[in-house]
Amino acid sequence: MSFHIIADQDTVLGFRFAGVTGAAVDSPESATAAFAEAKSDGACQILLLSEQVEAWLEGSVVAHRLAAQPPYIVTVESVWGPEGKRKSLESMIYEAVGIRIVGDDSPGTSK
Repeated sequence: MSFHIIADQDTVLGFRFAGVTGAAVDSPESATAAFAEAKSDGACQILLLSEQVEAWLEGSVVAHRLAAQPPYIVTVESVWGPEGKRKSLESMIYEAVGIRIVGDDSPGTSK
């Protein structure tokens, strides 16, 4: 099963570390072109779209989903989090491994 992602540059880079091909986009126009290319690629079975890209392509995505043809579309959260709010490094570490990073504010410690 082959995956492909269309998202912002940081999210695409993260998925590339997992072996997923992708197209980094930064505008509705570039997202539209990448979406058309991904749909025409017969090898792509699962198409991952970031929330932002799905919002840019809302009409096209709905039409493609209703057609029930591959590639099947899955929406993923980007590294920026929902609605463009970037997650902190501490929260990403906690989500990934379940460890909270806390500072030591006790007297006599340096920061």
